[in-house]
Amino acid sequence: MKYAELFEPIRIGSLELKNRFVMPAMDSSTTTPEHKFSRQSVDYFAARAAGGFALVITEFMAVDPTGFATPNQVGIYEDSFLPGLRELTEAIHEKGAKCCAQIHHAGIQTSSKTCGCPPWAVSAVPSTKYREPVHQMTGREVYGLIDKFIDAGERVKKAGFDMVEVHAAHGYLIAQFLSKATNKRCDEFGGSYENRFRFAGEVIRGIKKRCGKEFPVEIRMSAEEFLEGGCHIGDVEVYARLAEEAGADAIHLSTGSAAGGNIVTPYYTNPGFNLENAARIKKCVQIPVIGVGRINDPALAWEAVASGKADLISLGRQSVCDSEFPNKIREGREEEIFHCTGCMQRCYYSPGCDELDKGISCMINPFSGKEGRFIIREAEEKKKIVIVGGGVAGLEAAWILARRGHEVSVYEKEEMPGGQYRLAAVPPKKQDLGKTIHTYLALGRRYGVRLYTGREMTEELLQSLDFDICLLATGAKPVTPPIPGLAESGVKPANEVLGGKHVIAGEKVLIIGGGLVGCECGEFLLQYGNRVDLVDMITEFAPGLNKYPRAILLKTLADHGTRFYGGTKVLEIREDGILGQQGEEQITLSGYSSIVLALGSRPFAPLKEQAEKLGKEVYLLGDASSVRDAKYAIFDAAKLALEL
Repeated sequence: MKYAELFEPIRIGSLELKNRFVMPAMDSSTTTPEHKFSRQSVDYFAARAAGGFALVITEFMAVDPTGFATPNQVGIYEDSFLPGLRELTEAIHEKGAKCCAQIHHAGIQTSSKTCGCPPWAVSAVPSTKYREPVHQMTGREVYGLIDKFIDAGERVKKAGFDMVEVHAAHGYLIAQFLSKATNKRCDEFGGSYENRFRFAGEVIRGIKKRCGKEFPVEIRMSAEEFLEGGCHIGDVEVYARLAEEAGADAIHLSTGSAAGGNIVTPYYTNPGFNLENAARIKKCVQIPVIGVGRINDPALAWEAVASGKADLISLGRQSVCDSEFPNKIREGREEEIFHCTGCMQRCYYSPGCDELDKGISCMINPFSGKEGRFIIREAEEKKKIVIVGGGVAGLEAAWILARRGHEVSVYEKEEMPGGQYRLAAVPPKKQDLGKTIHTYLALGRRYGVRLYTGREMTEELLQSLDFDICLLATGAKPVTPPIPGLAESGVKPANEVLGGKHVIAGEKVLIIGGGLVGCECGEFLLQYGNRVDLVDMITEFAPGLNKYPRAILLKTLADHGTRFYGGTKVLEIREDGILGQQGEEQITLSGYSSIVLALGSRPFAPLKEQAEKLGKEVYLLGDASSVRDAKYAIFDAAKLALEL
């Protein structure tokens, strides 16, 4: 079998796992105000179990109300939570996976509004994120909280979980004990490595004593907190040894902290970035090490296990992106894998695409998080469907419709499919977007989609086809505003620059348009020795992009000398410069040898009337309907394909 090492069984303590794939704990935003898992939560976790993950770790559970990190965080501090938790564990077991509960206390990484009191602190060091007074725990309170972790561990076992994970990562309470940045105590819980680890060690030993040595306990720690004075890999090497000595059965090695960031990493971070840290921890302990860090490709996961960098592979956002990742590898369907692009557009506290699209999901796979609602069923009446346009909206609709039994043909005027989404993969670090097109095409081949590339749809061709429904996914055309002097300036559209039609190198470039396309085109042009400035009437550049990649994008531009002219309207392009209106003042921007236009696009659906005249059902998809982010185009395409 290809990648056979990934499917070898392994033990964590007494627990045998069928393969090396782990779904880690992540906030799914599907829980209830009563601090319980919802039906959506159960369906979501069960889908990962059905998809072949050997171990499913459910999201963090508060051991005490003082430790809530989010308003709806699941609780495990009372026996009243047990019935709901048993429903979850039974659903995961029924689908063939083992399950683990992560027990947690936020410490200072919460607000008094969320936890109902001043945040409990290891030391009187307020959170740099929440910036409010905290309650420094007394020694008695520390020991009391240790007992609550142990009580929670016992409830985990009673609820039917196969093991428990002690959350000592990401800057939460136990991590605050481990970190020199937050632990300033001068009692038995502060100072030395052993003292800083004492809280975690007592929790591990206590759960083992209460639940029995055979009940597996693992600990999750951050290899790097990205925080001045915080934990680094050398510190964690010490803590890993201490954890093993305390009785831990595995080390789950993550990264980041609430204060230092990098808990969830965008596309700017290289896949597998944390695996070398896992390899270092492997050398320190005899127990299994679970590796983490933007692992989104079968070969990368395989190499990590086969080379001995890690014993198991934890797939965070990748498990959100594709619940069937392990099964697709085992069945030789790697081409059908949805690869996490690191876009963070729907998985990380981001709004949904309609009023029902709530909780965690994925931009390129809207079925994620809707396992009980988005169900592909065979069509009662099979129809012939023509799709005009081979971008993401057209290709997403095509494979779903074909899987439902419809006869589907896609016509794409370019030789290579992908449309504007393919251009979105051109800027630095966004190459994984291209894999999305590969996945849609593979699924289309599996279900019998007929794809015609290099075939521009004309009125004559449309009239000659036998079809019942026409989906127009013809995209959008760039907006060219009536700015005096624009046509004479030799302005170049951003999409043509990204598409390689124009090469700009070693110049001073002004990009008119500060949206995502304009900013990313600017980043692309930096690679060719250009100096780039941006001008737009908007005041916040690259709006709509998740805050983490957005911050990196804008910083990259700024570090290369980019000037951002926000709140500025371009009035005229003259030989001696560009005249702009900035508030009450007119300004002149000069010295530019090239101008790039990125002021957005308008829907383009030239065949709509012709198709309707043929008496056919006609639907607009993606930008042809409304120019918005790709997540809306893909979501709307999936939703329509499920309904037709």
